[in-house]
Amino acid sequence: MTGEAPFSSVRRMYWLTGSFGVIGFVWYFAVQGPRPALAFALGALGSFGNLGLFEWLSHAVEPGERTQKPWQAGAFISRYLILLFAGYAIVKLLGVNPLAVILGLLTSTAAVLTSAIVELVMGFFSS
Repeated sequence: MTGEAPFSSVRRMYWLTGSFGVIGFVWYFAVQGPRPALAFALGALGSFGNLGLFEWLSHAVEPGERTQKPWQAGAFISRYLILLFAGYAIVKLLGVNPLAVILGLLTSTAAVLTSAIVELVMGFFSS
């Protein structure tokens, strides 16, 4: 990837994460009701935030002229603990099946995989 391509790929991941979050929320609302839909939406919101934090932290630790800060490496790892505790709190507060929250937390993973497939297909057809 050169030039604008990395930025369009990152934008695509944000759009896909949001799209998967909305689609999952609507599906959960239609099939299982408002509480599981809210649990999925909160999980998807956490996933969206995790994607943003991952992007920020990856820019913070990339090689360059900036000084590296040790707390950034700790934040990189501790975000998983934060997501774990947030997911636990959502399940306990809403009294829902944890699957809705887990699937919501996986929306950015689905977006990354979908974006990678789109990049492969675009690369295949452009060459």
